[in-house]
Amino acid sequence: MTRTRTTTAAALLVSAALLLAGCGGQSGDAEPAASGDAGSSASPSASTPAVEPAAGETITGTGYSFSVPEGWGIPEQELPGTEGIDVFVANLSDASADGFADNVNVVLSPAPQAITADQVESLGVDELEGAAGATDVTVEERTTVAGEESAHLSAALDQQGVQYNIDQFYASQGDQTYVITFSFSPEVTEADRAAVYESVLATWTWA
Repeated sequence: MTRTRTTTAAALLVSAALLLAGCGGQSGDAEPAASGDAGSSASPSASTPAVEPAAGETITGTGYSFSVPEGWGIPEQELPGTEGIDVFVANLSDASADGFADNVNVVLSPAPQAITADQVESLGVDELEGAAGATDVTVEERTTVAGEESAHLSAALDQQGVQYNIDQFYASQGDQTYVITFSFSPEVTEADRAAVYESVLATWTWA
């Protein structure tokens, strides 16, 4: 449980780093990152993966809802470090050897307008590396969340000796952006990570 608590706080730090990036520019004034530390260039078009939607519990947040895989749910006890997180859901059946419970959290951006994919891709890499100490930050192919284009960043983190990987997305409705961060144990393959986050994002709806 100690590791879960520690990485919960770290997940919020990652989200906050990107919120700061979103507040740093106006819509349309930034160009996408193309190379360098980003690891790969971003595609100008968004993909809509054909996946089976998650069939577990339906989670309701502030103005939205989504479903999670079976076995995932909101922990019975509020974990330290989750202050400021709108929703925190973990794999309650995770029995991985490293003790890390895969999870997803949602944070509401405080920016006065929606954060664009261009802003995330141009500013997010430096913000994640600087504010959160992330490594291997990569601008992935854009995807679609609730019918709208979303940037996708992935990265590796090491917080107090606990290592994990994240995939972060940005769903917007009107002027509000919702930062969605999936955190996984390093032993989870990229394909298995994609199977989880794609199945969850496929169920995202607005309340």
